[in-house]
Amino acid sequence: MRIHKYFLLSLAIILISISCEDRSDLTQPSAANTGSADFSKFVSIGNSLTAGYQSGALFESGQKYSYGKLIADQVGTNYAQPTIDDPGIGGRIEVKTLEPFTTSTQPAAGGLPNNSTYENSYNNLGIPGIVVADVLTTTASPSNYVGNNLLIDVVLRGQGTVISQALALQPTFMTVWIGNNDILGYATSGGTLPYTPIDGDINFGVLYSQLLGAIAQAGVQNVLVANIPDVSSIPFFTTVGGQLRLQGITQIVGTKSDGTIAPLDLTKNLLTLRASEELAQGKGMTADNPLSNSVILDEGEIAIAKSIISSFNSTILTVSSQFGFHLVDMHSFFNSVAQNGLTVDGVTYTTQFLTGGLFSLDGVHPTSQGYAIIANEFIKVVNSKYNADIPLVNVSSIPGSIELAKKVNFNKLGLPIFDEGTFDSIFY
Repeated sequence: MRIHKYFLLSLAIILISISCEDRSDLTQPSAANTGSADFSKFVSIGNSLTAGYQSGALFESGQKYSYGKLIADQVGTNYAQPTIDDPGIGGRIEVKTLEPFTTSTQPAAGGLPNNSTYENSYNNLGIPGIVVADVLTTTASPSNYVGNNLLIDVVLRGQGTVISQALALQPTFMTVWIGNNDILGYATSGGTLPYTPIDGDINFGVLYSQLLGAIAQAGVQNVLVANIPDVSSIPFFTTVGGQLRLQGITQIVGTKSDGTIAPLDLTKNLLTLRASEELAQGKGMTADNPLSNSVILDEGEIAIAKSIISSFNSTILTVSSQFGFHLVDMHSFFNSVAQNGLTVDGVTYTTQFLTGGLFSLDGVHPTSQGYAIIANEFIKVVNSKYNADIPLVNVSSIPGSIELAKKVNFNKLGLPIFDEGTFDSIFY
């Protein structure tokens, strides 16, 4: 069939006219309804969970899914972060083989900061490894918790403490999720490191009150405060013992906190991921070759950790209520996921190591999708307390941090195999 050339010319003119038409009113997304919450200057205070740390390191391709950055993206506000080139700082854990499941570890300082000349303080002031006292007093490494911590200098850059830099930005909205390391260091070390005391002249309550009091005194009214999850709900503590029980092993021989060597019931005592290395060496089966105290959280230590977390969370609730700040109950959230799983967009997430989708390879920090789920818990509180209608993060649009193309097989004990020293340089 022949088409007249004038018809083609007319059609071309019509198409050009359509393509040049301003259709921005049809394609431009509308701004999120933040209700009475003002996100124009949004600042976050916290530790590794705020920084976006995962699989043992802080790195840019993971940082862009920090819960604060995801919230900022949903409300359309600026949110500067101290991004670090991949593979990051901290000793990033990566999958090496699936059968058997083994990992490799990148150099601890494998990446470099790529926006250290940013002219203001960062909006994300989460620093892996810090405790509440560090937020108030630390200006450079070493910190009160982990000794020499390069990430303190990466974030603070000699410009003052976390709290001073946060308030210098004159924030209109803040999130505060700090206190995890005040007990987590004790737990991850098998009770060999101290926790922040709950009594005495300088205790958790005093420090936390000083922190929130400084924020309130600066006139910041819109603040979300998150509490501390139970250590028994994360795979760093549940994987090894759980896998051994699946193999029919109900107890191991280990060194308790009082120095005694005894059989330990795996339904009552927790083994950290560090224990997998010692078990692979043959430890834990006889009294003359027991597991080290540092890889065991025994019954007494579990009770101490739970009691301290309960006290910390009581303080967090009381102090945040005193200043009119709103609580994001991450303790209840993670307990619920540990018990029941969580289905989002047809995908079920669990606290199972590797295959659960929620936690990264270090067993403590979330995956990118896990951080999106956490961001949504914060957004739900904003929507509820500030009469807002911020859309939740589409978790299915966030890339999975761990892609498993086929079935995973662990070693003969049913355990993952890590490089020696994998967990030595991890910050929490």
